Amino acid sequence: MISDKYGRKLSFAIATLLYMTAGPLAAVVPSFIIFNIARFTIGIAGSGVYETSYTILTEIAVKRFRTLFGCVFNISYPLGYILLPLAAVISKDWRQLQLYISLPLLILMIHFWLLPESPRWLLSRGRKGDAWKILEKAGGIDRDGIDRQENTAVMERASVNSQEEPEGKSAIHRLLTSLKKVFSLYGTPEIRRRILVCYVAWFSAAMSYYAIALNADNFTANKYIYCALNGAVEAPGYVLSFICLSNFGRKPVSSLLFLISGSSLLLILLIPHHFGMGILLMALLGRFCISAVFAVIILQTSELFPTINRNSAIGTSLTVCQLGAVAAPYVVDFMGGKEYWFLPSTLCGILSILTAILVASLPETKDKPLANTVEDIENQSEKVSFLSFFKLICFCR
Repeated sequence: MISDKYGRKLSFAIATLLYMTAGPLAAVVPSFIIFNIARFTIGIAGSGVYETSYTILTEIAVKRFRTLFGCVFNISYPLGYILLPLAAVISKDWRQLQLYISLPLLILMIHFWLLPESPRWLLSRGRKGDAWKILEKAGGIDRDGIDRQENTAVMERASVNSQEEPEGKSAIHRLLTSLKKVFSLYGTPEIRRRILVCYVAWFSAAMSYYAIALNADNFTANKYIYCALNGAVEAPGYVLSFICLSNFGRKPVSSLLFLISGSSLLLILLIPHHFGMGILLMALLGRFCISAVFAVIILQTSELFPTINRNSAIGTSLTVCQLGAVAAPYVVDFMGGKEYWFLPSTLCGILSILTAILVASLPETKDKPLANTVEDIENQSEKVSFLSFFKLICFCR
């Protein structure tokens, strides 16, 4: 909401400062209550840093670079994941581990100077001159005629649909206006269907992602090695997503990845519990595909919604994603165990297959210009269709 109202860069700066403060604070506070507040703040700030930086990246890149930038952006995540068990091994206790993983946050400070404001957000506020300066600094990204033509067309539409408000409005009025923009995600049937499908996809991906990561005990695997392996299969997953997205649409790629992930997790049912290597391979295949899914659905979500509430769409989707992450340990601990060790992976497998059907209903966004207003979305010819999955598997589309 802050990002859509006051700018992506300001939102990023606020989230970064909160992140840099709450991380080390959680490592040293003596009170359990303050520790929980700090960890809660880390969760909010981390999502804020991720969503605003990704939104800027999406909105500053022309469509032919959008896929590459989105996949490269996500490569950093598995690198940190692989280093996490190493930090845990050398840490004497959880406080030291929390401090170690908080130190890299200082790197974010350089973005205060290096990260530009989103040109599309500037255009939506009527600040055409500032937007052009940023686009010119992009150099080769905006230098050829096709890209310039695309950005010029965006500017013309943004000038007409400028969201800039008169000065002197009260704080309550500005708050209500910001809330209205968030609720505009549910204002029309088409956008409402899109955002609800995105919520299911994000929840399903997050719950499967973290349930697989936390399921080491049910799979009788060494937790440090298992954690490192989970991180190691992520990077190839992002490479796969880039290759697939470069050649195929967002819709078939995300649907197929959910389908393969769900199928591999269900195949664990057919493997005896004592055959640990087979179970581990199926779990890592599911993790590989669900990691690739994240690189697809973040890009897909950013392209499905207009500029005026794109960050709200990504932000609320990430909130639902965190709910999936919260649900994962309960699924693993309450449903798993010696007798029912297979239940967590089975539940995630079923949910992933159902999500594959839902995601296939979304419109295709590959090589299409980003929408600026709700009207642009409503005027698009392709709508959400829940029959699309069956057309997809029958090769009708």
